[in-house]
Amino acid sequence: MSDHCEEQEMEAEALAAIFDTSFEVISSSQPFEWSVKLVPVDCGGDEEEEEKQNHVAVKLISKIPLDYPEESLPELDIEVIKGLALEQKQDILALANDEAEANAGMPAIFAVCEAVRTWLADDNVK
Repeated sequence: MSDHCEEQEMEAEALAAIFDTSFEVISSSQPFEWSVKLVPVDCGGDEEEEEKQNHVAVKLISKIPLDYPEESLPELDIEVIKGLALEQKQDILALANDEAEANAGMPAIFAVCEAVRTWLADDNVK
């Protein structure tokens, strides 16, 4: 197993521990693909409360290159779940890619998720 693969698996374990059921492994063989559902207000799994508190939501989809994180950035995409227009989706995707670049050379997905979640919190309107 390469160091890259081991580091990627450790990042996936950490993301699963942090995001719990919001984290999903789409592809468990290399190249890995992960998704994280992101909302402005974490309601601890209470779906009814989450629906009331959050007017926007997205899913961050990350395709992980074989040589990530040392030599490549993750390939990111945003899937709108709730309350956002195409222009906002593009703004979030640009923010996500900027954050990934700012964290080049190290595991970046958590930092990307936090940047996106902060954006969502600032724009959590009906």
